[in-house]
Amino acid sequence: MVEGLVRLATASGEAPPFVADPTCGGGAFLLAALDRLVQLGIDPLDAVRRVGGVDLDPAAVEVSRWSVLLWLARTRHEAVASGRAEQLVTIEVGDALVDDPLGWPEQRLVVGNPPFASPLKRGVVPPSAASYRSRRSDLLGPYADIAAAHLLRAVETSGPGSTVALVQPQSILASRDTEPLRAHLDEIAPLQALWAAREPLFDAGVRACAPVLAVGANPGPDVLLARGAEVARAGTRGPQRWSAHGADALGAPRLPRMSGRLGDLVTATAGFRDEHYGLVGCCREAEPGERAGNGVDSARLVTVGAVDPLTVSWGRKPFRFGGADWTRPMVDRDGLSAKVAGWFDRQLAPKVLLATQTKLLEPVVDRLGDLMPATPLIAVHAEPDDLDRVAAVLLAPPVVLWAWRRWFGTALTVDAVKLAARQVSDLPLPRDEAAWSAAAETVAAVPGDGELGMAWDAALDVAAIMTEAYGASPDVLRWWRNRLKPRPVDPASLARSGARSSGAAALGS
Repeated sequence: MVEGLVRLATASGEAPPFVADPTCGGGAFLLAALDRLVQLGIDPLDAVRRVGGVDLDPAAVEVSRWSVLLWLARTRHEAVASGRAEQLVTIEVGDALVDDPLGWPEQRLVVGNPPFASPLKRGVVPPSAASYRSRRSDLLGPYADIAAAHLLRAVETSGPGSTVALVQPQSILASRDTEPLRAHLDEIAPLQALWAAREPLFDAGVRACAPVLAVGANPGPDVLLARGAEVARAGTRGPQRWSAHGADALGAPRLPRMSGRLGDLVTATAGFRDEHYGLVGCCREAEPGERAGNGVDSARLVTVGAVDPLTVSWGRKPFRFGGADWTRPMVDRDGLSAKVAGWFDRQLAPKVLLATQTKLLEPVVDRLGDLMPATPLIAVHAEPDDLDRVAAVLLAPPVVLWAWRRWFGTALTVDAVKLAARQVSDLPLPRDEAAWSAAAETVAAVPGDGELGMAWDAALDVAAIMTEAYGASPDVLRWWRNRLKPRPVDPASLARSGARSSGAAALGS
């Protein structure tokens, strides 16, 4: 992978005047750079002069220095025997976020794998990194990973004509806290290539990417894409968002141009910590025969795990909430605080509930308005006559693909789609009104708590119709279907089937 990233950063075929790794560790990127320099016609001894590294860890620096010397020794260069080679190795102890480059040429290739550390985890961000992020808070949000700080520092300490290619968590491609950074880099060091991987390639479970930035250059007509542990070429794309490049690197099918906004039809909200813990304290299992929510004093609680496309599993199978298993959970308004009770009341209306952090967008229409969404379910409110149309949009494969490309890298897993409530309004609308209406009629025929199999079949029909409504290719529908879970078996339907089989056996005997 390291060799592939160095090749990607030197795709022009020209040997860089100097290669620097600001967080060199044991020297993996420097060794790959030495091999690449020799491939590009540089003498091994001159190649050693052209690489340099910095690291906070003295032991890592020592390993890195010896790695470079052993690399040169394999070339049987006489400089090793004479002892001159050690004087040429410029790998030093230092902090790349504080110290100025140690005599490195202004024009250079910067490569490496800086440490990943989120400020959300207390105590893992070194003081120097916290101080740097504080000074550059105009570009680095409070939750920006430390790796993003290293990327900014590398670009701003490199001169025009330099290339910067540092491994990053995929969240840099779309997260809100790195949005100003991406805009800034687009102006001073536009993207010329991007690598992304679906599999985790490091000890940590974080999925990685690597933007290749051209310092001081004008944006090019295309961005070169690569993917996977082999850094295999994945074609080129014209100018677009970083997140879309990341999704396209992993093989996202092409989308037609789309327009319109779902925000013209809906408003969307989601609860936060207060609402979550408020509902936990007032949740109970419904009594046998109790009416399933009266929409005034109590409501049926559902979670992301209880929502499937076009149906909910409330009352049919258990799901987790507040650290416990529930089958028929009810929330009573009487025990809620005034703040949470107000939020409770606002949810008691017909709406569409939307589950995210899944491979598809999974909507269900709450026609009675008696479902209470647990965080992070999104409640999408619209005029009653528009609810089925809204659900059809959320099921549409082109919309799922559009959202995955738009916010690629922000979900918990690489293939999941993560939407915040405010982002629902940005989803595009179809152009073919007749097809959209046909899809909405299919949604309307499914009860909100209908059998899983019936809802699954309807979702497939809606997906096919809405793919045509957006003018997308069959490749988009195939991409969507490959993400679809296997056809579910409804427990109640299975029980009825078993009863029918038993009855048939009795009649036969």
